[in-house]
Amino acid sequence: MLSCTAALASPVTKGVEESKTFACWQALISAEGCIQDIFSSFFTGRMNLSPQCCHAIQSINQDCFLEFFPFFNPDFNPLLKSFCFTQSGAVPPSTV
Repeated sequence: MLSCTAALASPVTKGVEESKTFACWQALISAEGCIQDIFSSFFTGRMNLSPQCCHAIQSINQDCFLEFFPFFNPDFNPLLKSFCFTQSGAVPPSTV
């Protein structure tokens, strides 16, 4: 009985996960050039993000970053957020 329940829940869970991923991507897509800027920053080692891109980055949660960039250096996501907080004049949140 348990395996039937798990099998029935699987498509629903997948749909929920896909909608979360879509919502995450929407934030970055809404800022023109943001995705390209993020990849460029990663590959060049120089942060070059527009204020709109930083706003989008600040609006998404850590789960979204893990979904977007699972193959990136795990230190990259906090660097992006820290850069954007610095650009906005805000104090970055603690990562502890």
